[in-house]
Amino acid sequence: MQKRMGWLLTTIIVIVALIMVLVLYRNTGQPTRVRTMAEETLNHSKQPFAKKGQDSYEEYQPTKKDLANKNYVKRGQINKIGQYQLTESGLEQKWVGVKKVNSTITNGDMTYHVRNINIIKNTARTRTALLSARRTLNDRNLNTKFVTLVINYDVTNNNVVTAITPGVTAVKYSNRTTMSILSGIYNDGRLNTSGIVPYETTSTTATVLVPEKMERHLTSLDIQFATVKDSAGNEIVKPSSVRTITF
Repeated sequence: MQKRMGWLLTTIIVIVALIMVLVLYRNTGQPTRVRTMAEETLNHSKQPFAKKGQDSYEEYQPTKKDLANKNYVKRGQINKIGQYQLTESGLEQKWVGVKKVNSTITNGDMTYHVRNINIIKNTARTRTALLSARRTLNDRNLNTKFVTLVINYDVTNNNVVTAITPGVTAVKYSNRTTMSILSGIYNDGRLNTSGIVPYETTSTTATVLVPEKMERHLTSLDIQFATVKDSAGNEIVKPSSVRTITF
C-alpha cells in the first residue's frame, strides 16, 4: 500500500513539473513588447478629465455664477468659441479661438491630415486641478493659468499590420521653444493602446502646452509625428520629418 502511494505521489510530482516546464517555455517563447519610458509616462499620467472614483478628492462643483453663465457647458461638447467646461478636479477649460488648417503629412505608410487647431485657455481653480494638469503635461512649473492647443487630425494606417504609436512626438514654436512627448504634449491614448488597424482612418487629438507670452504670436508651428510600431513592438515606420504648419 505504501509503495502504491509512493508511486502515485511520484507520478503527480512528475506531471506537475512537466506542466511548469511547458508553461515557462511557452511564455519565454512569445515576443514581448518593450515599453519605452515615454510610453509609460504617457499612459500613467493623470488626465484632468478624470472620471468619478479615480481619485480620492471630492468632485468640484460649479458655482452659482457658473450655472447662471450662458457660456458654461455642464455636459456634452463645447461647440462655440467663448464656451467653457469644468473638469471634476476643478480645471476650467475655455475655448478662445480656432486655427483652420488643411495640412497632410505622409510618413512611410502612415498619413496624417491636420484639420484644425483649437486654442484653450485653462484655469486651475483648485490645487488638485493644478497638480493633475502638471502630471498630464509633465510640467512641474505649470502656473494656475495656461494655454493649450488641441490639434485635431486624422491618421490613416496603410500598413498590413495594426499600427501602435503615441501620436505627436514634438512641437516647436516660432520662438524656438519645443514641447515633446516627455513634457508639454498629451496624446490621445487610444493610438498607443488599441492602435489603428490596417487600412483604417482614426480621428484623434494631441494637446500641446503653449509657452507663456506666445498666445498672441501663434501663426505657425513645427510638428513631428512619433515612431510607429506593430503590436509586438517592432518598428515599422520611423519618426516623421519635421513639417511646418501655418495658419
